[in-house]
Amino acid sequence: MLELLDILVVGFSICIIIVTKLLDRHPAPILGIYQRPNGLYWVKAWFMYTVLSLRKLLKKEETDFTHLEKPQKLSHHEKAIDAVYLNGANHLGDHLVVGTARRKHLLVDGFLYLKICSSGLGVLETPKLPGTALYKTEESNEYDAEGVKITPLEPMRKWRLTYRGKMKENRDRSKIHDVAIDAVWTSDLPWFDYDTDMDPLCMAKSMAYEKWNRTYFDVLKANHQSHYEQFGVLKASVVIDGVNFDTLLDTVRDHSFSVHREWRQFKRYGLHFFSAENGDRFSLGKVCLPVTFSRLTIGYVYSAEDDKIHAVQDCDLELFQHGELGTPPKDYAFSFTAGGKTYTVKVNVVDSPHFYISKDWEAKVFERLCRFEVNGVQGWGAAEWQYRNIQGKNVSDYSNLEME
Repeated sequence: MLELLDILVVGFSICIIIVTKLLDRHPAPILGIYQRPNGLYWVKAWFMYTVLSLRKLLKKEETDFTHLEKPQKLSHHEKAIDAVYLNGANHLGDHLVVGTARRKHLLVDGFLYLKICSSGLGVLETPKLPGTALYKTEESNEYDAEGVKITPLEPMRKWRLTYRGKMKENRDRSKIHDVAIDAVWTSDLPWFDYDTDMDPLCMAKSMAYEKWNRTYFDVLKANHQSHYEQFGVLKASVVIDGVNFDTLLDTVRDHSFSVHREWRQFKRYGLHFFSAENGDRFSLGKVCLPVTFSRLTIGYVYSAEDDKIHAVQDCDLELFQHGELGTPPKDYAFSFTAGGKTYTVKVNVVDSPHFYISKDWEAKVFERLCRFEVNGVQGWGAAEWQYRNIQGKNVSDYSNLEME
């Protein structure tokens, strides 16, 4: 009897040791940055899934966006931000990408890229690119600076974009053109609010990679960004050197604002905004912001078939497998799941201009104009890949004459 008891005690002790060892695993991060699942990964994931699901259940859905669909008051913080972004393309290969981020001291992080295929000029860009530090002439609560202006007209329905000024050819920056753009973005599609509409399990798994402590959750709260997106159509009248071009672009519009945004905290991200010829719309990608998320999966799909938005549930795109040394891939593929459906995406980059964020060039962003294929259906849009730019303005890029 004692012999049997001894065997049971030893066996039970071994089981406890094995379980403890499994739960106490702390594998080293991939490349020293991207966290891997530790022994408590699924415990943490399911715990956070429960918390986020209850939060989503108890939080009232936002129905009135009137107070958000306008310039927001900048916070007291030196790095306060209020940004609007439009990214559009069509099946002909036309593209328009524009961003205006209001900051302190009359600064606007702004840029505009334009490609009208029938013009034969390739990608055109605003004069200060690759720099993005534009300045207002006076203090105002508007998204405008140095010729670029984005104006809300009707909440979640209509915005206007105008530009008057010079633009240079990305492939030969010595060639300058006079450009005027008058465009109206309209939509009757649903929007996606990243505060409330993310898939709880997907978010929980992204959080479970990280090391949890009081500091982690404090930093997570301090870095919160309000961000929402909506697809629509941009109808644009473009005049280049007196020649008129009209174009219609499937366009995503986003609005984000926060107490502060510190670009130096972002290591990398790879985001994709595209439309398919069957009417589906896509916005998804991966973000590496090591202070909070080293492997964050985000995004959604608008399904034209059921006129609904489905949050991304899983995505096999991993940043450390693509362009970790600073050159993003030009031809790649990945799969993801949304609404219980699996999508396989093929990306082919046609043009890849890049710029540097803000006055100190804290980050380098590739604004990649692409052709897409999703589950065999053709699509068009852009992929935005960002890298931390440690060198700042000391980077060897273009000419010193083009640096602010």
